[in-house]
Amino acid sequence: MKDTTVPLTLISLLADGEFHSGEQLGERLGMSRAAINKHIQTLRDWGVDVFTVPGKGYSLPEPIQLLDADRIHSQLDSGNVAVLPVIDSTNQYLLDRIGELRSGDACVAEYQQAGRGRRGRKWFSPFGRESVSFNVLAPGAGTRSGNRPESGNWDCDGGSAA
Repeated sequence: MKDTTVPLTLISLLADGEFHSGEQLGERLGMSRAAINKHIQTLRDWGVDVFTVPGKGYSLPEPIQLLDADRIHSQLDSGNVAVLPVIDSTNQYLLDRIGELRSGDACVAEYQQAGRGRRGRKWFSPFGRESVSFNVLAPGAGTRSGNRPESGNWDCDGGSAA
């Protein structure tokens, strides 16, 4: 998977909804304005609406709140939630760990690069729309006894199958 460190840092800097100049962002990240522009394009590819205003810089249309793993985990009574910024597929993440899952386990991500919908269709959910996959087991059922958890996808805000 492509390194997403710089785009994720950019989105966290832009999350306040204020304008930030390319020069300011470049100084903060130790790169040129041209390199910043390249990473801004990655954000746009992820479905992030980034405004560019000459003389002012880059901004998001409004402030955004990114997933906060500590806050999510503090609200859990049971189950485990993997909180990931960027992943190929939340559903595939859980399927790859099917033998380790317990009832209530879930995976949330800011962005999926290869999300899958029903019947294997591609699933697109823009960055920040909290794509979630979860697994459900009947009470008392466990993966070690041969019962397979059912997994599903839940998109909190506006994902679409292609």
